[in-house]
Amino acid sequence: MAARVNAGAVSMKKDFDDEKPTAVVDESVQGTLEHPAVNEKKLLRRIDLHIVTWLSVLYALSLLDRTNIGSAKVAGMQTDLELTGNRYSVVSLLIFPTYILLEVPSNMFIRRVSVKKYTAFLILCWGTTAMCSGFVNNWRQLIAVRVLLGAFEGAFQPTCSYIISSWYKRYETHQRIAIWYMSGAFLNGFQGILSYALSLMEGVGGLRGWRWIFIVPGFITAAMAVPIYFFISEFPERAKWLAPHELRQIQERLHADRGEVEEKMDMHRLRAALADWKCWALAFLLFWSTAGSYSLSFFLPSILKGFGFSTALSQILVTPPMILSVFCSLATALWADHVHLRSPFILGHMLLVIIGIVLIGWAQNLGPRLVGVFLMTIGNNCTIPSVIAFLVNNLPSSSKRQIALPLQGGFAGVGGIAGALIFRTQDAPKYLFGLYMSIGFACCCILMISSLVAYFHRENLKADRGEKFLEGIEGFRYTL
Repeated sequence: MAARVNAGAVSMKKDFDDEKPTAVVDESVQGTLEHPAVNEKKLLRRIDLHIVTWLSVLYALSLLDRTNIGSAKVAGMQTDLELTGNRYSVVSLLIFPTYILLEVPSNMFIRRVSVKKYTAFLILCWGTTAMCSGFVNNWRQLIAVRVLLGAFEGAFQPTCSYIISSWYKRYETHQRIAIWYMSGAFLNGFQGILSYALSLMEGVGGLRGWRWIFIVPGFITAAMAVPIYFFISEFPERAKWLAPHELRQIQERLHADRGEVEEKMDMHRLRAALADWKCWALAFLLFWSTAGSYSLSFFLPSILKGFGFSTALSQILVTPPMILSVFCSLATALWADHVHLRSPFILGHMLLVIIGIVLIGWAQNLGPRLVGVFLMTIGNNCTIPSVIAFLVNNLPSSSKRQIALPLQGGFAGVGGIAGALIFRTQDAPKYLFGLYMSIGFACCCILMISSLVAYFHRENLKADRGEKFLEGIEGFRYTL
């Protein structure tokens, strides 16, 4: 019996060898094996400086440009642009169709062009478009601007997580993704204070205060195109700041971690990625959490105003829970990378979301309702980096990640549409319909992550018994 199992394993290994991703190592670094190894911690710090720092700044600005519409609404935009009925919800959600449509094509395109030039172009375009939001005269013009903003930002965001996954090992990614994503939450935490300060520019240049909420951040974003062009890094094989032996070390550590370094996208790999149900399931998982996260960004000032706070205080009170969620996310990301787990943290975060929503909607006193705001904010913001890392860890093929990450971003955009629709103006000030839907989204996330983990655990056991090679890579195991 043991002989038959061993023979079967050998046969399976031969079959899977044909499907193994091929490590592509730059020819210019051949022959450098005898070069002294670079200190890995120092090398990682340099990568962090060139990659994570700049991507974090850009994501923070993109999230600010996308979500400051909530502060502009309570600062007078709703009246000036006649955003009555469901018009505000429509304006909020129409950023997402173009955002969704351009994510996959953009991620397929990024490997073929210069990261510097492409990113700088997108930043200049979306910053200029964000500024234009401050000059619209009616809600129809605002819709047109939001559609354009979605196109430029949708082309940018999935490249961030893909670039990070191209530089780091599997259990180094969660903390980097958390830093990248939570930089947006950090700046978004001060968005209320910043927006309130900008709204005090009422009458400056003959413009209403809410217009400056769009104009100033948009100008800062557009100006960032210059340093980004000069300082952001290309992919490892094209990074000029790396010495040949450093590139070799990076490629070898990635190959040892997940059995590949780079795969060039072609039609065969595109079809393989689209045919893999795991790409779709891992991508769709983000829908459930972003539906709550985006609704939080768009409507939290309105929810706080419904608690009885003034317009100014409702904007300022957005900051404390956002800032606390940054530190919670970084702490859980470090812990998750250390223990090589993702799902327990995602489940815990979703439970926080449910408890927080219950307190917001049904607690009788102000104190518990504010605690609910903190719990919901922390749970939502901590979940998203964990879900992205869960996908990155369980798709070792770079070509599959190149497709699955923008698919994930696309489903996140659909979640944004749902989030914009469930908190309806007619449900103010309690927004109970939106709270019920948010609880449902959190429960669906719990069910889906539990199902995926059960499947991955079963497959890992089969690999442990020598029955198969997971993802065609000997020694690979799914992250639970």
